Amino acid sequence: MLIVGLLVTIALVVLQAVTQAIDFSFFNLRIWALNCDKRYSIFGVASLVAQLAVATGSVWRGLSVERHRRAWIGLGALIFVLIIIRGLTTFNAKVLALPLACVFLLLVWLTWRDPGSARAAVWSGLILLAASLLLHKVGLGADDSTASDFTWAYQIDSMIKHGAELAGWALVATGIVAGFASRPSEVAPAGVVAPSLEVEPVAR
Repeated sequence: MLIVGLLVTIALVVLQAVTQAIDFSFFNLRIWALNCDKRYSIFGVASLVAQLAVATGSVWRGLSVERHRRAWIGLGALIFVLIIIRGLTTFNAKVLALPLACVFLLLVWLTWRDPGSARAAVWSGLILLAASLLLHKVGLGADDSTASDFTWAYQIDSMIKHGAELAGWALVATGIVAGFASRPSEVAPAGVVAPSLEVEPVAR
């Protein structure tokens, strides 16, 4: 699971960078579907889908376990709200900083006891998301930046910023699912009672 998720993540980020470079070099950013600065470009939608996978995975894990059930479901609900905000409004790092900080803290806490590889995927994803958030605020492509889109410096900054965002959500989703799959002992199906090992004494 982890290897597949990692390979898919790498492929998506490389494709995003390559298509962005092609759109800028040969088409002067006229193909909006390849421009990752556009909210509903191919890779903009891919990033939303990866974030949706994190929300869905969190709710699914919450419904499947006894430990921290409400926290997992609450995390998924919070991410669903962030997806709606992200899809309908212009990105604003200041507005999203607090709810994203809550998401980060919850994920660190909830995955603390997950297997090392799954936990590493989630936490690496969080680091990438934090880097993306920082670049949204201070990079050439920041919300209040006056930099021209038509420079390689801006395009490279945009590739890194949006690539980190896409990879971050994809890795977090992968880690959440892998962490659950590696801990079957968390599952407590309703109505299933563990068999007793005690032996009843034989009546004489």
